[in-house]
Amino acid sequence: MVLHHTNSVLRIDILTGRHVIVAPSRSQRPGAATSDPVLAHPKDGNPYEQGRESRTPDERLALRRIDSRPNTAGWLVRVVPNQFPALVSCCETSTEPHDRYLKSLPAFGTHEVVIESPVAHRRLSALSVAETARILLAWQLRLRDLEQQPDIKSITVFRNEGFSAGASLSHVHSQILATNIIPPQTATRLQRSSHHRKHYGKCLLHDLCETEVADGTRIVSTDPMCIVMCPYAGRVSWQMRIVPRQSAFDSFSNCTNSQLINIAGHLHAAATAIDQCAGQMAMNIVLVQPPIANSTNGWFLDLMPRSTRMAGYELATDVDIVTVAPESAAVQLRRRYQLSVPPPDDVVPPEYEWRGEHC
Repeated sequence: MVLHHTNSVLRIDILTGRHVIVAPSRSQRPGAATSDPVLAHPKDGNPYEQGRESRTPDERLALRRIDSRPNTAGWLVRVVPNQFPALVSCCETSTEPHDRYLKSLPAFGTHEVVIESPVAHRRLSALSVAETARILLAWQLRLRDLEQQPDIKSITVFRNEGFSAGASLSHVHSQILATNIIPPQTATRLQRSSHHRKHYGKCLLHDLCETEVADGTRIVSTDPMCIVMCPYAGRVSWQMRIVPRQSAFDSFSNCTNSQLINIAGHLHAAATAIDQCAGQMAMNIVLVQPPIANSTNGWFLDLMPRSTRMAGYELATDVDIVTVAPESAAVQLRRRYQLSVPPPDDVVPPEYEWRGEHC
């Protein structure tokens, strides 16, 4: 039975302990929906377009034509170091002085950009499903390499699509941030999952998914490989979550090509459904996974549209306010959800190959 929420309710995310207020009446306030400013290319042109490879650092990975050379035209996906990194390598870091109340630690790592297409598309939904699958394969290849680096403890993959989601360039791209620290929210998820496994002998994320499937009101799509839902205590309106079933559950890095291609189909279907139901708003997409040494706790993909601005209450309390109930969003998204899975030869055409240090 679908619940039509009108009154506000406080929900708790069992994975993190975060609180969220679902307040549908807030959606009617003036200026509730935000329009996203159009991102313009730099005055000297788009550095991510094909033919402008000299405008980026040397590539670390690329899916390119067999007869092409590195850092030239002839590619479908490129991964390059971020020119404006959030973190730098260990040898470049410095330690700030600190005392009992002013604490600091060295922070270092690797920050990379995945240029997702040689064409200047602006949205993931504008790409084909095959192009979406190439993105996930590029993420996987880079994660496999970064996970072998001894000082790296945690890796986050994310897409900022649109100004309000944090993007500075409109050309479709994602980012990989590998660090020597375990971020607090990642550590909290690990702690809560470990506690659950100790007491119940099962994975918390897996048990949560079983509960969602049994309830059904927030489920958008299921198949033998994936569960797609609007999470019970999502942080934003229209949020969608893609969780692999047990066969692909433990590690994104160890997924087979067929599993990743199926997941890419769901990712593309989810992004397209959000655009059709809620409009082409800014959106963050995040690969949420445990620290490198704890891969058995599962992983998932979150699509998080930025339909409203963060305001004073959220900053003061760290409690999110959601104006579209997940149950209501799921009803509309199910009507628009269309899954398509391409053949492997469309994802990596025969005349192309992955090029990188460890390919």
